[in-house]
Amino acid sequence: MESKKAIQISFVILLIQSVLALIYGLGAFILPEFLASRSYPQYTGESWDSLLTESPALGSYIMILEGAAGGLGLTATIGNLFILFSGFRKGEKWAWFYILVVNIIGWGNILIANILMKNSLVILIIASGLLLIVAALIISAKAFLIEKGNA
Repeated sequence: MESKKAIQISFVILLIQSVLALIYGLGAFILPEFLASRSYPQYTGESWDSLLTESPALGSYIMILEGAAGGLGLTATIGNLFILFSGFRKGEKWAWFYILVVNIIGWGNILIANILMKNSLVILIIASGLLLIVAALIISAKAFLIEKGNA
C-alpha cells in the first residue's frame, strides 16, 4: 500500500475513533450521573438511588470523579485531534508514536477501570475504540517507521 494512502486511511480510522472518544468524554463530563448510575449497581450490587439517599456526599463525590475523568478524556481527545490534523497527516514519525502511547495508555486505563466496574456497555465501546487505534497504527506503521522521508 502506498505510504500516502496508508496514512489517509489511518487518519480516517483515527478520526472516527476520536469522534467516539469525544462523545464518551463529553457524556462523562456533562452527565457524569448517567455513567455512574450504570456502573455503581453493577460493581456493588446496590442501587444508585439508595446510595444517593443514604450517602449523598459519596454519590456527589463519585459524580465529581466521573466528571473529572470525562474532562481529562475530553482534553486528551482534543490533543489527539490536533496531532491528527497536524503531524500525523503529514507523516511525521513522532505523531505516530504519540497516537500509540497516549491512546493506548488512555483507552487502556479506562478499559481496565470499566472491566473492574463490570460495565459491559462501556467495555464494548472502549474495546471498539482500541481496535480502531490498533488497526490504524498497523495500517500506517510501514509509512511512518520503515519508509524513508519520515522524520
